[in-house]
Amino acid sequence: YPLPFRLAMASPSFALTKIQAPRPRAGLLRRESLEQRMVDAALAKRLVLLAAPAGFGKTAALTGLISRLAGRASVAWVAVDSGDDPLGLLACLCAALEPLDPPWRTDPQALVAMAGGSRSDRRAVTSELLNTLAACEVGRGLIVVDDAHRIRDPAVFEFLDLLLERLPPQWG
Repeated sequence: YPLPFRLAMASPSFALTKIQAPRPRAGLLRRESLEQRMVDAALAKRLVLLAAPAGFGKTAALTGLISRLAGRASVAWVAVDSGDDPLGLLACLCAALEPLDPPWRTDPQALVAMAGGSRSDRRAVTSELLNTLAACEVGRGLIVVDDAHRIRDPAVFEFLDLLLERLPPQWG
């Protein structure tokens, strides 16, 4: 995704590939029934968990899902690494949302800086992010957190829990 000028100039402290879905690979085995169930769930559910052992094609299934959802859902992709903390995840998520032109009331960089404070600061930042998501002009928005099994910091799960429990209805 091309990043807007303000984020491109901010020199993110993460590889931009963390917020870009991998390209679908040619020649993969199609699993029509599974793919249709994933599409239906992605369009209707708040949370969809895709769980399987390493190497079973979870990321490939997600990239196929995104292709099938083209025009029906807006997607913000975040790939997780084992060293990610809540601030890093928030920075990636803010950058991943930028192509959707969210109506930020607080600059994303300021949100990330605010999240580095106390637990109540992180809750306030989460509320601000939720308000932004609610105001986004998307029919259906999806936040994909790829490789969540790599998360080691419990505070990342706390952030995701806060986000999920109050996620606006048009988001999953």
